[in-house]
Amino acid sequence: MKIFLDDLGHTDRKHWVPEGWRVAINFNEFKALIEEADQKNEKIEAISFDNDLGEGEKEGWEILKWLSENRPELFRKENVELGVHSDNNTAKENMESKIKNWQENVDELVAAKERPDPWAELDKVK
Repeated sequence: MKIFLDDLGHTDRKHWVPEGWRVAINFNEFKALIEEADQKNEKIEAISFDNDLGEGEKEGWEILKWLSENRPELFRKENVELGVHSDNNTAKENMESKIKNWQENVDELVAAKERPDPWAELDKVK
């Protein structure tokens, strides 16, 4: 499965969606596609993120962060092609930087997911 996250994915701009990609216009649809892939044991091949998803919706960077916390294994470069197609250049650069960082530190992300409360561990360090 290839996922194209863009709030305009079902509008007259749906021609922007690459052929063969599934569209999610918000977090709920994105999460549903991730869960559908899991249920069908379907490999997620690629995800392309927009950032500005409309008023009242989570932004793309928030969904990217959710993905890093809940499905960190998807940040293994050999697993999934991750990209950003947002017109918001500042957000795009920020998201691309996060993707690069999380890909470089994917083992730590996966290990953190396995711990019951990794943030509480920081309190013990003080």
